[in-house]
Amino acid sequence: MKTLKTLLASAFTAIVLSATVLASTAAARGTTIDIRSANPDIKKVVVKGNLRVFVVQSNSEWISMDEEDRDQVSIKQVGNTLTVGTELKRPVSITVYVKDIYRIDASDQACVKTIGKFNVKYLQVMLSDNATARIKASTHSIYTVVHDQADLELLGTTEKHIIRTHGTATMNTERLAALVTSHEPADTETAMIKDATGKRQGSNSALK
Repeated sequence: MKTLKTLLASAFTAIVLSATVLASTAAARGTTIDIRSANPDIKKVVVKGNLRVFVVQSNSEWISMDEEDRDQVSIKQVGNTLTVGTELKRPVSITVYVKDIYRIDASDQACVKTIGKFNVKYLQVMLSDNATARIKASTHSIYTVVHDQADLELLGTTEKHIIRTHGTATMNTERLAALVTSHEPADTETAMIKDATGKRQGSNSALK
C-alpha cells in the first residue's frame, strides 16, 4: 500500500459522512481515507461487524484499507466518535490512526489490536458479543467491560485497572502491570477473569 506522500492529488474525492467530510485517495493497491484537520479529534472508536481494526497512535488522523473493500465498510464520524463497520461475512481489515483516544467499543465479530506505542491518560475498553481485542498501552487508568463471549487481552502498564465481566467473557491480564486492580459487580455467575498468575477466577454476584 502506498503512503500518503506517494498518492496522486488528482485522485481525491470528497465523502460526506454524518456531518464529517473525509477525503478519499485511490492508489494502485489501496485506498487511504484522510480525516481532515478541521474535524474534531477522534476520542472514541466504535467497531461493528466482522472487521479487523488496527489502531495506531499518530500525530495525524486517517484511515487506510484495501481499495477493494472501500464500498464494503461503513465509516462515520459524529463529533469525536468514529464508527466503522461491515456486513460482510469475511473479515475486512482497516487501520485507524488516532492522536489521543479514551474509548474503544467492539461488538459482533470485531477484532481490535493496538500497534506500536500507545500512551493515553485514560482508556475505556468495552467488548460484547464475540468481539476480541488485544490492547497494549501505558495509561494512568484503564476501565474494561467485557460482555457475552468476548475476549480481551491487556498488555502494558497502568496505575489503576477497573474490571467488569459478564456472561462467559474472558480477560487475560498476565502481561499487564497494574498498581491497583478493582472489580465491579458482574451480572452473572459465569463471568471469568484470567489473572496475573494465569488462573481463571469465577465470580458469584461480584468479583472481589
